[in-house]
Amino acid sequence: MLNIVKDFLLNLFFILLPIFTIPIWIEQRKVPKHIKQHLLTIFYSFVIILCITIPVGADKVSIFDLRQIPLWLGSLYRGIATSAFLCLVTIGYRSLFEGVGFFVTAVTSVLVMGTSIVLSKKFLQLPSKHRISLATALSAFSGIITIGLAELFHGIPSPSVLLSLTYLLVQPICMFIACSLKEMVYHNIALRKRMIRAEKMEAVSHLAASISHEIRNPLTAARGFMQLLEQHHLSPEKRRQYARIAIEELDRAEAIITDYLTFAKPAPETVEKLNVKTEIERVIDFIRPLANMNSVEVRATLAPFSIIGEREKFRQCLLNIMKNAIEAMPNGGVLQIYVSIEKRRVLIRISDTGVGMTKEQMERLGEPYFTTKEIKGTGLGMMVVYRIIESMNGTIHIQSEVHKGTEVSIYLPLSSSHLPQEVRKAKKIFAVL
Repeated sequence: MLNIVKDFLLNLFFILLPIFTIPIWIEQRKVPKHIKQHLLTIFYSFVIILCITIPVGADKVSIFDLRQIPLWLGSLYRGIATSAFLCLVTIGYRSLFEGVGFFVTAVTSVLVMGTSIVLSKKFLQLPSKHRISLATALSAFSGIITIGLAELFHGIPSPSVLLSLTYLLVQPICMFIACSLKEMVYHNIALRKRMIRAEKMEAVSHLAASISHEIRNPLTAARGFMQLLEQHHLSPEKRRQYARIAIEELDRAEAIITDYLTFAKPAPETVEKLNVKTEIERVIDFIRPLANMNSVEVRATLAPFSIIGEREKFRQCLLNIMKNAIEAMPNGGVLQIYVSIEKRRVLIRISDTGVGMTKEQMERLGEPYFTTKEIKGTGLGMMVVYRIIESMNGTIHIQSEVHKGTEVSIYLPLSSSHLPQEVRKAKKIFAVL
């Protein structure tokens, strides 16, 4: 009896293995729908072959196994075409073995296919609990038909009576287990998709609210100052001042829109080889007036390594980081930029001696609606930085401590033409080997 139970459990393992692994693998690999259909059909047929090859009881009179469970699962869940294919596989493979049960196999397979023609579309429209109950009942019914036909046409010898009764009990139980687990797996996958969609919609809604709020502020200010220009008693100096403020606010709105577009489409459009030293020096020249206004000393240790990327977006990335560092030092400090090679990747380290960040702020850094700046922050600067570095196949690591400063480390792929000499030699050696 223990051997019988062990063999049934082995058949059940064959059935459960694709139920757990295939849907998850398909979901992770994002397999197209038409390929997914064929994959499931192939695996159901493979399980049927395994069940027939390693049966529970095998003698010259009868072969017992759980082949009908994957046959039912494929027929009910996948449709008529899958049912017909699985029936052909079942009948064809069973014909290769001895025994008088081939006729029984053919009859039950045709019965399953006929039921699939009638119920396949209605079956998928039923609630999950009803699908499990119906599949279990159909499995029990086909088991009874199998034993009945075997007794009617061939007779069941005494040694196989216990096995037959066990089969009648085990098959519906295993069908209930397999169908329940299948429903659970697909329910979890569907729930995960809904959660991902909800998270994306929440992020979009927060981003849209932040963008609209931040753009409305400078546009409202620009509109107000333009209305003031209509007053005739204003002096020319006041008019120039109001016009300059309005233009600054419009430039601010344009910068916010540019940041948003960079986040929405970060992929480089004009890729070229960039000299890290040259690009950082250009950004330092641009940022130096702001550093002088805040009494910030800029120290740079640079090296002329080359990377691949889009020039304007790379400069924007560096500018956002350096600007954040300078604004984090309102009472002055030191901004350090250091470039080196680490594990065949270009390391750009930008550190400051500013106010730093707490762990809670670090965890939210890069979110589209989060900023540590109370007045001027839009919450888009670091979001854009993360997206640009990601689009350049790089990584970014940030360390910070309150009142001690922040250190931003950017790792970018090194251009192959500027690999260190020893690395190039090693590559040649490996190419020869």
